[in-house]
Amino acid sequence: MKRLFALSVLVVSTLVHAEDKHQYSFVTIDGNKLAYSCSGKGNKTVLLIEGMGLDAHKSFKNIYHNYQADGYQICMYDRAGVGASSFAKPRVRTVKELADELNAVVEANKWNHLILVAHSFGGFVARAYTHQYPAKVDGILFADSAHESWYHDMKLSMSVAGWKIMENIIEWEKQQHSHEDFVEAVIAAPSFTFPDKLPITVMSRGLPHNTLRQAKMSYSDVDAYNAAWNSSQYKLLKLSANAEHVTMHYSSHFVDENDPWLVLDELYKLQQRVEASSVFP
Repeated sequence: MKRLFALSVLVVSTLVHAEDKHQYSFVTIDGNKLAYSCSGKGNKTVLLIEGMGLDAHKSFKNIYHNYQADGYQICMYDRAGVGASSFAKPRVRTVKELADELNAVVEANKWNHLILVAHSFGGFVARAYTHQYPAKVDGILFADSAHESWYHDMKLSMSVAGWKIMENIIEWEKQQHSHEDFVEAVIAAPSFTFPDKLPITVMSRGLPHNTLRQAKMSYSDVDAYNAAWNSSQYKLLKLSANAEHVTMHYSSHFVDENDPWLVLDELYKLQQRVEASSVFP
């Protein structure tokens, strides 16, 4: 038991120590100073896209610091007003604007052959970006990403009180926190198109996400929240004819905290599928 405990401490200590080994660079886009960081060398880029209002490094630190692959660099960035990035004139932005902002960061750094790794709301940003700039994306890994059907199914299955809590959270994000509009993204998402056989991997949580209990949401509504989410993951698979699904049996929504190793394993497999699809010259 002591040996097992010591091993656990060693693993945790290694991850915590790794958190400090990154340095931000900055690029100014539309008057906003956006932070980004890259590790590794290569002409191909794994690009991490965080969820709504989330700091990219806090969302992906273990994946970022433990990723290693020949020919690839791994990069993360903070959207305006999030993490280390500034937001000169805060306002609510559409998902298309978020995708255009992402493209400006990509262009400024001349990142090529992108494999997007999108968490939560970042899935909408990845889809909008791929729709607008399909030639730049060679694959996507959806790490417990949102799909628009979740919103509709959740609304139908929750109690009035439970749905009011969700509406308040969504409105708070939009008006006070991230200035990102979840409902607008839900409305826009069905129009996003993909290259027919774009390699994608959909990774879904295996454990329920229960932080909504902190908002005093009932157990039945938390169950409805999770059931609608689980069902929506299979809708993501329909985005491409070249899609694979993986359930993260020991992870809840914050996948980098719970099982970054499985995400890394599936990312390496996705890279092999991309290479095999002859995307690269």
